[in-house]
Amino acid sequence: MEIITFSEPKIGESSRTNQDYFAFNPEGNLIALSDGAGSSLYPRQWAEILVNTFCRSAENPIEVMKQSHQNWLNLPRQQWQQYYIQKLTDSTLKWWQKGSELKNYGAATFLGLSLHFPSQQWQAVALGDSCLFKLTVETGDLTVFPQKTAEDFQSVTQCFISSPDITSFPPQLIEGRYQAGDAFLLATDALCQWILRNYENQGQDWQKCLTLRKSEEFSEMLTQLRQDKLIKNDDTTLMIIKVNE
Repeated sequence: MEIITFSEPKIGESSRTNQDYFAFNPEGNLIALSDGAGSSLYPRQWAEILVNTFCRSAENPIEVMKQSHQNWLNLPRQQWQQYYIQKLTDSTLKWWQKGSELKNYGAATFLGLSLHFPSQQWQAVALGDSCLFKLTVETGDLTVFPQKTAEDFQSVTQCFISSPDITSFPPQLIEGRYQAGDAFLLATDALCQWILRNYENQGQDWQKCLTLRKSEEFSEMLTQLRQDKLIKNDDTTLMIIKVNE
C-alpha cells in the first residue's frame, strides 16, 4: 500500500486550528479520519482520540463496532473526559474554554478503513459526511460511502459524541474486495461534495486527487477550487491509498 495524506485549514487560519485529524497504523491496514464539529467543545481533541483509538486497536475495530458502537466508544469517551478534567485545572483557561451546560461535549464525524492482507478484502465504517471513494481500476467503477450524491451534504451532520449521556447515532458499514491498481480516497466533507458533484456532472477534474504527491500540489488545487467558489471554505483533508502492483 502507498498512503499519501494532505490537510489544509480554512482560509485565514493556521494548522493549529485545523479541526480535522487523520492517522494510519504502521502496518497500513487501519486508516481513519475525523472532522471535529466546531460547535462542540474541544472538537480537534475528540477527533484525534477517535482516530487514534481506531488505528491503535489490537483487533479489527470494525468488527467490534459491528457488535456495539456504544461499547467501542467507551474508551475514547473516557479519554476525552480525562482531557477535559485536566483542562479545567488550568488556571490560565479562558471562561469560554470551560464549556457550558449546553456545550460540554465534543462531536466529530468519523471514517475508518480496514484492509485485510492477503485476502484483499476491505471494510469501512462511517458516521457523518466524511466519505470514502473506492476506484476499481479494471472497470472504472467508483464506490462512494456513506454519502451517495452531492445533494446529501447538509449543514448539520451526524457525529460521534464524547458524552456517555448522549446516545450517538449508529455508524454505517460497507465491505468489498480490492485488487492491485485500485485506489481509495478518504476525505472530509468540503472536498467530498466537490468530488461527487464533479463526478455526477461527468467531469474529470476529481481524478486529479489520485495524482497528487506533494503538499504544494494539494494546496494549489484547493486554492483554485476556493477561488472559483467550487468548494466551501472549511478544513479540508485528503488521504490517498493506492494498492501497489
